[in-house]
Amino acid sequence: MFLEGQIIEFLDADQLKPGYVRKQERDRLQIIDPRGRHLSVNGDRVAIVHCATSESEFPKVAKGILGKVHARQAEVDIALLWESIGNSVREFESPELAELFFSESTPEATSAVFHALSEDNLFFKRNGLRFVPRTADQVTTEQTRRTRQREREEVRDHLTHAVKRLVHERVEIASDLEPVVDRIQSWMRHKTGDEIQGILESLTGAAYARDAAYDILVRSGRISNDDDRFLVMAGIEESFGAGHLNAAAGLVPPALSGRVDFRDLPAISIDDDDTVEIDDAVTIYQDGSQYVVGIHIADASAFVTRGDALDAEALRRASTIYLPTKAVRMLPERLSTDLASLNKGVDRPVFTIEVRFDADFNRLEHRLVLGSIRVRERLTYEEADERIRGEDFGLTALHRIALRLRAERETHGAVNFRRPELKIRVLRGKEKEEIRITSSDPNSASRIVVSEMMVLLNRLAADFAATNNLPVIFRTQEARDPLPPETSPIPEVLAFDKLRRTFKRSRLSLTPGLHSGLGLSAYTQVSSPIRRYSDLVTQRQFTALLEGRPIPHTREELLHVLAVAEGAELEIRSLEDRSTSYWLLTFLARERMGVVLNAVILDRRGTVEVEGYYLRGKLPDPGTEEPGSIVQVTVDGIDPIRAEIRFRRA
Repeated sequence: MFLEGQIIEFLDADQLKPGYVRKQERDRLQIIDPRGRHLSVNGDRVAIVHCATSESEFPKVAKGILGKVHARQAEVDIALLWESIGNSVREFESPELAELFFSESTPEATSAVFHALSEDNLFFKRNGLRFVPRTADQVTTEQTRRTRQREREEVRDHLTHAVKRLVHERVEIASDLEPVVDRIQSWMRHKTGDEIQGILESLTGAAYARDAAYDILVRSGRISNDDDRFLVMAGIEESFGAGHLNAAAGLVPPALSGRVDFRDLPAISIDDDDTVEIDDAVTIYQDGSQYVVGIHIADASAFVTRGDALDAEALRRASTIYLPTKAVRMLPERLSTDLASLNKGVDRPVFTIEVRFDADFNRLEHRLVLGSIRVRERLTYEEADERIRGEDFGLTALHRIALRLRAERETHGAVNFRRPELKIRVLRGKEKEEIRITSSDPNSASRIVVSEMMVLLNRLAADFAATNNLPVIFRTQEARDPLPPETSPIPEVLAFDKLRRTFKRSRLSLTPGLHSGLGLSAYTQVSSPIRRYSDLVTQRQFTALLEGRPIPHTREELLHVLAVAEGAELEIRSLEDRSTSYWLLTFLARERMGVVLNAVILDRRGTVEVEGYYLRGKLPDPGTEEPGSIVQVTVDGIDPIRAEIRFRRA
């Protein structure tokens, strides 16, 4: 059929659309649609040929045709047409069906039937340009499905309306809304993927759906204002179940016979004053001209056995979570703060690496053993710093050794440039909530001692595992990107930013490899087994080897632990960061509104960092100051929940 100059309807993306045939070349048609789009289609996609016209008249004529088609489409009684066919199961063309219903097969009647049957496929199934009547059973089944779909949509509409009332109107929680609150609470606790999630996200945005749910649960009395906002939103259960508490209560200190006895040495632990999970302690003594340093790690593997109830729960939790309001422990307190913790004055089993240094603090030899210690002194970092300044023999020698170890790592590319860190604690009383903010210097003498002893222990453990083909979880970090040399001194904050951007993300691996940030060829982590599950598993591998027992975890099992640990690490870090940001912004909103603050300009876009709080935001008027300049600002607005802060020039 010659179609040039004709108005047609053709299938486009499985829908019937009008077009004007500008040119026909064999089985290809060059078409323009009413919006002026130029298309090339096969001739077999043409369903209806209406009439000839000029291209300039096409839009007007097509509009008139479609108006008539839609008017006639409204007349089509599809059920009556289906009944008139009887039990026929053959395919019908649209002109034939138009003839049956309208007693004519004009283009407009044919188009009306085609559109009607395409839009409602209850009675007919379309196959290309033809239609197949469904059987009575198929129609009944489809009718049932549609009824149920409508019912589900009605339920969802009702649920959406109820959630909208809870979110936007902040209404009193009436009895009719209690089932909706039940679903919100279940979603928050179990992360079930309930459709309540989609409804909340559509109303508040995906980033704030859990915030809205938390507020609803507080207003409904389902949770207390004292419940940590971020733990509730993350669905993290703070308390342990009865089974886990009973398992912990049944634990007894292991026999210490057969272990190397370090209990006569003056062991010390150095931690923050509020630390109750004490993972590590150190000893040092002189043997002739040599120094013998013992780095002792709480032997949590002596209490938690692969596959037992506490082990399974520790794997699920992955790590202790530290928030400004509280700590959520990986292991029950009976174990984490008592039996395994290296508390002062009690005998404890430990995993020890003992290292010898010569008189000039050069490392000589070392050994890995299972030992026992009794901590004689429990020092805070501030107390240890004071002792180092006072030339305390043991701590001063440890400090000199630590500085030597740090310098050696720096020659291999290690980066020890760290900025002060904020520590935020929220103290809740019956009548008052106090937010305390302190700053710690990671470069203080005592913190360098602890940091370098832990790095030394972990690097020597990694070397031991690699040498003995012991499967453990290693931590690696690719080489940093080169940093262009500075032509002139720049402020510390800018130097830190530039350096930070050169680092690659550290990763967990079953193969030893470079850790560029630490300047080491192999590194594992076995220093925090009470509060990090991957450390517990790694320690368990070492203790089994040292005791001559079968290695408990295969490489395949470690792969599972590795995957869980990496995912949990990112999730927990995000949770901790968001909680810390929330409480810092809450503190500023309560205590620093209107107070003039010094800020460092970071870039020409107006990004600034407030001195003392390491908090960044933007100025609405960037100004002309160079990056690194100090400006005075005040807080213009704060939204702790959305982690937003606005500044203005003072």
